[in-house]
Amino acid sequence: MKKLAGVLAGAWLGLQLGVGYLVAPLLFQNLERIEAGALAGVLFTVTAYIGLAVWLLVYFTGRSEEKRAYARPHTGKWVLLLLALLAVNQFLVTPVIEAHKTGTANWLLTLLGGSFGRWHGVSTIIYMVCSVLGLGLVFRLVRMEWR
Repeated sequence: MKKLAGVLAGAWLGLQLGVGYLVAPLLFQNLERIEAGALAGVLFTVTAYIGLAVWLLVYFTGRSEEKRAYARPHTGKWVLLLLALLAVNQFLVTPVIEAHKTGTANWLLTLLGGSFGRWHGVSTIIYMVCSVLGLGLVFRLVRMEWR
């Protein structure tokens, strides 16, 4: 199961990097801004949900490995951090960006305020941190070390 989790995490990482740093910029270069943003939003949502599913699998696989004393517990904390960042971006930040685009209300936007650019920047930073964190975790999984 650990090998499967490693393969799925690697596939998610490829999707994360491909969508964020290859496909989305190409969309904005070749389509109208509104259309490119809509397509990119769908791709980012799909990537986030796949990431949440994959990293939950990785986390629970790692927890079962820890119980058998084959692994060290530190990686689980990094996986939880990655899961938290993915969830924050998908369920808190993305709805604020959508509210800006559609001109609708959002509780977090009402509470904290901020421009579209600021929230997009927050989302971009979280996405980048998730990419780097995912890269490190995939490297550990591929090496079959859970520490």
